[in-house]
Amino acid sequence: MYACSRMAGLIAGPGCCSVSWMATSQGSFSNWRRNKSVFRSHRVRINAPRVTLGDKSDLEGLQEAFPMKEKWSGSSASDVIKLFNDTQQNMLYLNKQRLNAIEEVQKTRRDNDFLIARVAQLEAEYQASAGECEVLNKKLKALGVGLPGEDSEAVPVVEVKKQPNPFSVWGELLLRVDSMAMTGQITLSQATGLRNLVRKRDAQAADVYLSMCEKDDRELSSKLLHLLDPNKRRGIHVIHICTEMAPIAQAGSLATYITSLCSALRKKGHLVEVILPKYASADLSCLSNVKEINSDLYSYFGGEWHKNKIWTGVFNGVAVTLIEPKHPSGFFEREFLYDYDDDFERFTYFCRAALEHLLKLGKQPNILHIHNWQTAAIAPLFWDLYAKQGLQNTRIMFTCHDFKYQCLQDPTKLSLCGLNPQDLHRPDRLQDNFEMGLVNLLKGGIIYSNKVTTVSPLYAHDVLSKDHGHGIDTTLTSQKYKFIGILNGIEGFTWNPSTDRLIYSRYSRRDLSGKLACKEELRRQLQFPDLDGSTPLVGCIVPHVAEHDLELLRAALDCAVNKGAQFVFVGASKIPRIQVVLEDLQRESKNGHFAVNYNETLAHQIMAASDILVCPCVSEPSGQWPLIAMHYGTVPVSREIYGVRGSVLDSDDSSLGNPAEATGYTFCSRQGSDLAKSLSRAIDRMKNDPEGWHQLVQNGMATDYSWDGKCVESYEAAYWSICGS
Repeated sequence: MYACSRMAGLIAGPGCCSVSWMATSQGSFSNWRRNKSVFRSHRVRINAPRVTLGDKSDLEGLQEAFPMKEKWSGSSASDVIKLFNDTQQNMLYLNKQRLNAIEEVQKTRRDNDFLIARVAQLEAEYQASAGECEVLNKKLKALGVGLPGEDSEAVPVVEVKKQPNPFSVWGELLLRVDSMAMTGQITLSQATGLRNLVRKRDAQAADVYLSMCEKDDRELSSKLLHLLDPNKRRGIHVIHICTEMAPIAQAGSLATYITSLCSALRKKGHLVEVILPKYASADLSCLSNVKEINSDLYSYFGGEWHKNKIWTGVFNGVAVTLIEPKHPSGFFEREFLYDYDDDFERFTYFCRAALEHLLKLGKQPNILHIHNWQTAAIAPLFWDLYAKQGLQNTRIMFTCHDFKYQCLQDPTKLSLCGLNPQDLHRPDRLQDNFEMGLVNLLKGGIIYSNKVTTVSPLYAHDVLSKDHGHGIDTTLTSQKYKFIGILNGIEGFTWNPSTDRLIYSRYSRRDLSGKLACKEELRRQLQFPDLDGSTPLVGCIVPHVAEHDLELLRAALDCAVNKGAQFVFVGASKIPRIQVVLEDLQRESKNGHFAVNYNETLAHQIMAASDILVCPCVSEPSGQWPLIAMHYGTVPVSREIYGVRGSVLDSDDSSLGNPAEATGYTFCSRQGSDLAKSLSRAIDRMKNDPEGWHQLVQNGMATDYSWDGKCVESYEAAYWSICGS
């Protein structure tokens, strides 16, 4: 290379155009090798020397500059020009080879970076696959089946049914297939297909069997045969970018929602991942294969690039990534998950870092599923900065669990994470509908997502109105074509009376003796008067008590005590004034018990022990507690809102076609008197009509509000509607 540069100088000589070129000397090439980033921002350009022959004096000058040997003395000017042109072509060829070599070095480095990222991706996928094997043991543990060598529980448990052994699942499934074939439930070709699933140790087949092993052959076969459907749609790659996931990090219902939906999607054969902030309070002990990745992730925020540490693990077969910012503000090195003055900065930082992580690893999911305002910034960031970097086939789904929480901020703060305030502070983008000088992150999530969902169809209908839309109704109405409500299912691992490890005795619809044992044990623990088992026990669970709940709580307590029932409550409030009122109720209650610090274990015990569950929440969008109560054989008395409407069927409703199908009691207004009337009806029914009461309990337990049914199918349909089939 150096020789070529010298030769170029000799050929050009005085009077000819010089050669302009980068990195010709050995020193310059060394500088390029030491700083490849500088080189990548430039292109090597060569200005080839040109020679123009004019009169005879020009030719004589050229001959003097290039003295020739004797054998060339008689050569013509054309021979000299030919020699010069050949030399020039050689120079260009050598330089082209040099450029090719440089590009090869660059390509090798890019390939190396890609391979490193790909190894990390494959490692995560390997962990997810390894989780398929582990999920059988974990699920059976959740069902209460201990593995050899494990210690038994300290809490006494009445076993209701024999559970499958994790080491014999495949053998048992194989025998059930034989049984179905012998009785004509399935054809021989279908039996062959199912045996192939057993031979392949298909995780979906195992999940179906574990969830339905007690069902008869007809019900089990109908579920298993879905796995053989040749028209079954392909699996979808879904990545949830969210702020909670049970039991890793949880502050509300979002945590169990994420865990349940991921589990249901995985059972359907989809590839599911979750990206979370790594909170200081995060519980990583529930993850398997926890690793701190030995490679830093850099993400942009506030005009600088900041380092992040990446942690990975697997929970129930779902790959989980946690991002730990090394930002000087310590965004997630705090006691709580939410409610800090810089929440906007904390979560927009996380959004940008999560997208940088996807880009670095070269992931191309079908769906990015984001949740609530905390990750709503993903949507505009994605389309403005990332979609054209290899993610053009990815689509965004945004789920809002409560439209009351929106996050309004000064538009200039958008620039912290790399968004352009001038482009986004517009009425048709992020500008708030009422506070015109502010931007609304929730609105941005709605506008920039391909699909918007919420937690029930009735809630989706109500928030389109001005009265219930919290100021976002006009935006939702304009985006109505992509807005749907999907009723959330019940989280089957946490809330299941036949597998619940937090209750005194497990039970099922077929054998309710364990429920009576739970009631007797809770009454003993709370030192209630020693009454017989027919005395109604009224429970109430409100994790986050709001001001408008207080009147209903007091009405429920007074009604229960006046009707000769016992009342037990667990809940708390972040508002000091409301917490004081709860503590006053705790002191005043005579035939009741108020636990004014929310306790998950006590909540499970109340759910299992109570005959009636009062659900006073005025504005809970998903209406989960009445559904869980029915699953536990506890009759709900609930306000008729959102997820409750159409799910809890009032036994005294004249519009109900068949009163024998009733599942509980409802009231419509926010008045305590209306709640008291419905609760009074329920207590009277339990005391005076034992057979009718038993039918109510059975009806509630027979309803299927699991995630594995209609719920997950609705999410699949929503995903396919935006990413294609």
